[in-house]
Amino acid sequence: MLNKRKQPNVNMQYHNESGYILLEVLLSVLFLFMLVSWYIQISLMWTQDEREQLPMVYHFHHVIEFESQTALSIETNNNQLYFSQTNGDLVTISFHNNKIRRQVNGSGHEEILRNIKNFKLTSSEDDINIELTTDSGEKIEKILLKKVQK
Repeated sequence: MLNKRKQPNVNMQYHNESGYILLEVLLSVLFLFMLVSWYIQISLMWTQDEREQLPMVYHFHHVIEFESQTALSIETNNNQLYFSQTNGDLVTISFHNNKIRRQVNGSGHEEILRNIKNFKLTSSEDDINIELTTDSGEKIEKILLKKVQK
């Protein structure tokens, strides 16, 4: 007998039983975009940019300058910086758990700077030298002039 093959017809419906359909492709692309966006977010969380540390250092300098300008007297004791304010408050800047913190009258805990390995205060007759070492090894130095008592 003759071998009759079916020839595709223009009016024949297409049934792809082994391939993808449009919905599967769209879902695959959507899933791929979600994975890529999660990967980017996670990689940004793990990489710390050094420019993020710079504003915190500026904030630290600003807080120290502001406290020294509004203080009646500045003292150091036990590697802590004490500012006696005009309203009677005692503001303390100290090193605690790899952070530089600010306390008012021994209460509260305002974090000024984090990721600090070492904090050292050196007091002389005219000034106070503040030396910081970050966890990344960067050294930061601030010289604070003492107020002249009249």
